[in-house]
Amino acid sequence: MKKLILAVLFLMISGVSFSQTFVKKYTSVIAEKAGVLGKWETTSITVVFNEKNTGDIVFYYTGGTSKRFHQVGDVTEDKTKSGAGYQIIMCIDNQDGNKVAIQLFDDDSTLRILISDGYFVEFHRD
Repeated sequence: MKKLILAVLFLMISGVSFSQTFVKKYTSVIAEKAGVLGKWETTSITVVFNEKNTGDIVFYYTGGTSKRFHQVGDVTEDKTKSGAGYQIIMCIDNQDGNKVAIQLFDDDSTLRILISDGYFVEFHRD
């Protein structure tokens, strides 16, 4: 019985998703493509997690443009090799249908979109 309760608790914890709507703002961006790191650029971006309880993560850029990702996996918590904690979730890009991972770091200043091997976009709040 004890093992059954532990198994149910584990399944409940591993099935976590962004269940509440919350907003993050970022002020700089950098991208790496084909292993080549670009330059830091100033930006102003607002990211809404679980917009309108849809599971979508929406990036609002200055000038009125936006990019929407739909959550297709559960949130997984982990740490980098250097010990930085983060949450990561698999999503579908609503514009092109590509699968990406969105990584939100616990330090509350970094968000990364992992697009493919050697290609990511990283946002910071300075």
